[in-house]
Amino acid sequence: MNEHIFSALNLLKCVRQETDSIGVSVSFGKDSLITLDLCCAVFPRVEAFYLYRVRGMDIVKTYSDYVRHRWNVCVKMYPHFDLCRCYRHAVLQPHWQGLSEVPKISMSDIENDFRLIKNIKWIAYGWRRNDSLSRALIMKNCAGYDFANNRVFPLRAFTRKKVFEYLEKRKIPLPNNFGRKEQAGLDFHPQALKFLKENFVDDYKRWITDFPFSEVQLQDV
Repeated sequence: MNEHIFSALNLLKCVRQETDSIGVSVSFGKDSLITLDLCCAVFPRVEAFYLYRVRGMDIVKTYSDYVRHRWNVCVKMYPHFDLCRCYRHAVLQPHWQGLSEVPKISMSDIENDFRLIKNIKWIAYGWRRNDSLSRALIMKNCAGYDFANNRVFPLRAFTRKKVFEYLEKRKIPLPNNFGRKEQAGLDFHPQALKFLKENFVDDYKRWITDFPFSEVQLQDV
């Protein structure tokens, strides 16, 4: 375990040589919380942002409050860039008037706005090379330190087992997995929607307001 932490801290210390501040993309999943914890151990100033699909969710506020209380980091909320696709193509919602005029926003647009507002250059992500083939290729190309795009991936070498060991070691509560084997945030996955409906009724009502056809996702769950 120690070698994984040592490797992660080394990557962050490379960034620390250039700046005393860093941003963290948080999903409130286990990987992003570990990334935040490591960044707070290295940098005097840490900022964070979260991408939501539905604004004002109680469960998101609960996690945001936890981050603020534990790490003294306030999480800035941004609409998820995927919402552009959802609204333009009426995903799980009626073809409301004006949907085709919804502007296209990319992850880079959000990053750049966050950097400008928070005066941050580097952003840390909780990506691991065994998450997917695409992430494995990214890690192989940059070795966890993406100088060209000012991104750093301190957990690149972590395995799932090491992630759980770190959570236990640092007494970070295991985040909600929303009814799935792996936590993947609040999205359109049927298990996530089912969990929301059964456990966070008010949040599910908010979700249905924005995406009223989401009930269709639950028919076979």
